[in-house]
Amino acid sequence: MKPGLRYSFLVLLMIETLTVSLFGQSSYEVKQLTTVSGSSNDIVAAVAKNGIVFCSNRKTSPLVTRKNLQDQRLYDFYFAPFNSKKEVGNPEMYANELKGKFNLGPGCFSPDGKEFYFTRNYNSGRSRKVKGETDKYGIFIAKKSGADWVNVTPFEYNDLRYRLAYPYISGDGKYLFFSSDMDGTLGKSDIFMCENIGGKWSTPVNLGPVVNSTSSEVYPFFSSSGRLYFSSDRKGGKGGLDIYYSIKQPDGWSAPILMDEPINSKADDFAFYTLSSDQSGYFSSDRSRKGDDDIYSFKHTIVRWTACDTLKKDSFCYEFVEETALLSDSLAMEYKWQWDFGDSTRTDGITATHCFAEPGSYYIQLNFVNLITGKVELNQASYLLDVERVVQPYITAPDVAIIGEDIKMDASLTNLPGWDIDTYYWNFDDDTYLTGAAVSKKFKRAGKYNVQLIISSIPDDKGNVRDACVCKDIIIKERKK
Repeated sequence: MKPGLRYSFLVLLMIETLTVSLFGQSSYEVKQLTTVSGSSNDIVAAVAKNGIVFCSNRKTSPLVTRKNLQDQRLYDFYFAPFNSKKEVGNPEMYANELKGKFNLGPGCFSPDGKEFYFTRNYNSGRSRKVKGETDKYGIFIAKKSGADWVNVTPFEYNDLRYRLAYPYISGDGKYLFFSSDMDGTLGKSDIFMCENIGGKWSTPVNLGPVVNSTSSEVYPFFSSSGRLYFSSDRKGGKGGLDIYYSIKQPDGWSAPILMDEPINSKADDFAFYTLSSDQSGYFSSDRSRKGDDDIYSFKHTIVRWTACDTLKKDSFCYEFVEETALLSDSLAMEYKWQWDFGDSTRTDGITATHCFAEPGSYYIQLNFVNLITGKVELNQASYLLDVERVVQPYITAPDVAIIGEDIKMDASLTNLPGWDIDTYYWNFDDDTYLTGAAVSKKFKRAGKYNVQLIISSIPDDKGNVRDACVCKDIIIKERKK
């Protein structure tokens, strides 16, 4: 159904050594879901409990072929369960109660799983077609009742003058995205958004010319990372429909970013759906030799941790307090307390704050000094203080840089005692990475990037690898004109 509008240490697997480039490597592993895809058109994959729900126009009866007004086979919903390895198994009909003479399009589940939003045509089909007539379709909502979907109602903003399709509800239930040619559309179809206010969807808002174009924008998907993925046949892509993403920002949306190969190809690529942290998921494409739409899985081979420690600045400052001295009331006017910090500096007082210039072992003394003679009358307390750096990977990099500027980053100040370091792996939060203790990186777009440094050790005698991760935000600004 292409648009008719169309400081923790974990034992993990060892990170392989990777090749570097000027802007960093970008890589996905893409596989066709052969258990699902066949001679039919199979598109869109929404994750349900223990499997995926997708659309297919596969023929289910040798005697009857259900078609729409354009003489195309109708789509139905199918469910393919996950096996023990989380691989997609053989499909079966899904939501048979929704089946009829309707063309069932992409659907999505509400966060609580109690509602199913899906695309469907208004006309239920008829034997005689009106010349030039095409299907009209909108968004419909079914409610869960036991194992069935019932009480199908139209979306309140459906309008027979327009086409509404490809709904997606954000994981927090706050936003509903869809594609339409309704009033305000800039091209053939645009992405619109509604906000959940008090349990009701607000009036749809066009996402505007930053996201939309004079071409078609379809199949929106909003990930938990704040990325809005969609497909468009705008100029500048790699093929027909291409997959883009735009990032939600406090003041709007970022300019769409065209995804690299092998996600996009010279064919139609659309309906991008991610799982946790955008690292894996599904999309649809007609890139196969037979030219049918098929569903593909993808796995991001760029490593990014979901929980990574924030970089801590080393601080060698301490507050010194000697409780015995605090309790003393025998200090005469001719005496004073004096701290000797073992680095050629001294401070008077019963309590003191001191910052050491660098790590090391320092012999600390609290002295009782005679003000008349200047001699140390009493060595009240003494002990050895080991001043150490924070145990962590360490990122040395600027806080702010300019688009296209060559930024130097290094991990030379990493402090991981007892580690035999094997790999320094940098994730730049822009779908690129580099490896090495010192790297050079250029950012192509303005924004805030959360850079991760992941360090892996050489395997021990049991084959275990220790990994640690630290992150730092870098602001990339536009170059002043």
